[in-house]
Amino acid sequence: MNNAEKQTNSPLILVVDDDRTMRMMLNRAMKKEGYQVAQATDGIECLESYKEIQPDMVLLDARMPKMDGFTCCQELQSLPGAQNTPVLMITGLEDEESVDLAFECGATDYITKPIHWAVLRYRVRRMLQEKQAETEMLKALERERELNDLRARIVTMVSHEYRTPLTTILSSAELLEHYGEKWAFEKRNKHIKRIQSASHHMTRLVSDVMSISEVSSGQLKFEPQPANIEYLCREVVEQVIQKANSNNEISFTFQGEFGTEVIDAKLIRQFLSNILLNAIQYSHADSPVKFDIIQRRSGSSGSDQVQTYVNEKNAIASDKGGFGVERQVIFRIEDQGVGISSEDMGQIFDAFYRGNNAGNLPGTGLGLAIAKKCVELHGGQITLESEENAGTTVTVTLPVNSEP
Repeated sequence: MNNAEKQTNSPLILVVDDDRTMRMMLNRAMKKEGYQVAQATDGIECLESYKEIQPDMVLLDARMPKMDGFTCCQELQSLPGAQNTPVLMITGLEDEESVDLAFECGATDYITKPIHWAVLRYRVRRMLQEKQAETEMLKALERERELNDLRARIVTMVSHEYRTPLTTILSSAELLEHYGEKWAFEKRNKHIKRIQSASHHMTRLVSDVMSISEVSSGQLKFEPQPANIEYLCREVVEQVIQKANSNNEISFTFQGEFGTEVIDAKLIRQFLSNILLNAIQYSHADSPVKFDIIQRRSGSSGSDQVQTYVNEKNAIASDKGGFGVERQVIFRIEDQGVGISSEDMGQIFDAFYRGNNAGNLPGTGLGLAIAKKCVELHGGQITLESEENAGTTVTVTLPVNSEP
């Protein structure tokens, strides 16, 4: 038996015949058409080979020792994925009973000996095209099912998550309308902040829904452009502080040489915002959030001088390093919040999933799912370490190239 592996995009055909000359002729004919070929000498070898290489099609002789083609075809149908693999039965029998038996055993079509090679080429091509069309249709149907499920979950989530902030906005607005002039400044300001906080929550909800829709529909793309990572990180931190409206301080450090890099600023802004907002949201009141950014040449140990900043608005760019050299940028965000239980860790990047200890904290369960997709589109990796009631550390590693 000569098993070929799928090394190219061309279909792999398993030729099964006990006649060595016929196998060679079939092998030559299929390779001439650009197909990959594997061979087996009987039905038993065919079943073993199918499990190993998962061919795109089987050319199966009807009459063979040990196990004939009819029995082999029938047993093929019980193997995972084989029901969708076309089988062309090759037989010297033209009687109606043999043809019926071939179809009953699961054959897709048949051809008789002596083989008409032009007919064989046509039937193989047609059967492979039909299989490809069926596969694409099944993928499209599955994709549509997933999108329909996603839409239903979004509608449910939005209707639930919108109710609380809308109620807060309406109630505070009505109270301000009726009693605002009589209240002291502190009391009025308290309700104004409640409205602002609820509005920020709704804005993030809309942003998450739009982002997960882009991800699911394949509209979110990797579009690299020259940008300064240090400036970008500073902007993200300031925006997160404004959105979060909390007393949690974000302290961040830069380690390495920063300049203009070829990156997708939109993707980086998206995943950093989501991770930082999560860190603040699930942190205890007034506990700090650490944000470390490390840039180094790939493979280096990274022992550069560290610059430390705390919520500063004025950015000072470091000197540029060597250009045209692939680098790694590591973003590490650490909080001292509620943490994530070991039971939740396996699902924490799933869309709509929230940890069991999230309690009544607002959230959509989309932040980390969106962040993970953004990181992967950028060719990077995201990891998460957490201990319940001790905090969480999220680390993102991205490959970047300096602008020439």
